[in-house]
Parts: sequence; structure tokens; C-alpha cells
Amino acid sequence: MELLYHLHFNNLFLVNVFIIGQMVLLGLFYNSLIKIRSQKIFVKSILLAGILIFCVQFLLEPKEFLKFNLFAITLTSLCCVIFGLLHFYNMLTEKKVYYYITIAVIFFMLGSTVLYLIGNLTLTLSLEVKYFSWKLNAFLFLVYQLVILYEWKVSFSKKSLEN
Repeated sequence: MELLYHLHFNNLFLVNVFIIGQMVLLGLFYNSLIKIRSQKIFVKSILLAGILIFCVQFLLEPKEFLKFNLFAITLTSLCCVIFGLLHFYNMLTEKKVYYYITIAVIFFMLGSTVLYLIGNLTLTLSLEVKYFSWKLNAFLFLVYQLVILYEWKVSFSKKSLEN
């Protein structure tokens, strides 16, 4: 993104690639954790529907792919939240696998989506308010990454691998 920026190219399409890729990877991740066939079909259906919706949107309005697309951000985040909630629901009766990651995904995706949606409303407000929402989102992302690191440490430490 930095290289494209310095070459004076539009780099916002990479955001769309990232969020769609994130939705697909988290969908496949949660699909691998789910054991119930109907839930697996549900996750795959949401993934397929999301990808088809993006294909239609980008075919009808190709410029949407090249700009900050709030619809895409909202849809991908909500899909990831649905995947996380489904896994969270399953953990009520099963062993808690990737518990912290699931909490982090739900918390970060919801918080980030709200901040992006509010971001458009803050265009007329002061720079301090605008930067605060971006800083808050960066903080949420940092917490998200730290929780993933903690889960990795808990799940894959030598002690847990020996058990």
C-alpha cells in the first residue's frame, strides 16, 4: 500500500481485497471448527452469497472496488461476526476451542464496523474527533492482535501440546 501511495496510485482497492480475503479465511477457519453438517452448509452459503454480492456490486459499479467501500466492510464484518457467534454458540456445549480468538473477532469486527460507519458522520466534525475514531480503531486492532497472540500461546505452548 505504501509503495502504491508513493507512486501516486490508488491503493484503496487493497482494502477491499483484504476485507474480502479476511471474510473468506475466517469463514474457512470457523467452518473447519464446526462439526454440525447443517452449520457447515450455512457458513459456506454465507461465504458464497457474500462473494456473489461483491461480484455483482463490482460488475455493476466497478468504481466501488477502487474506493473505500463501506458496504463491503459492513457485509464482511457482519459475516465474520456471524461465523464467530455460531462457533461461540457451539462452545456452550463443547470444549472451548479458540475461545479468545472468537471473542476478539466478534468484539473487533463489531467495534471496527461501528467506527467505520460513524467515520462518515464525523466528516463535518473537528480533526480531533476524526482522529480519535481512527486511533480507537487502531487500539481495537492492537487488542485483537494481542488476544490472538495470547490464544496462540495458550493453545500451542509446550505444556498444552504435551497434554
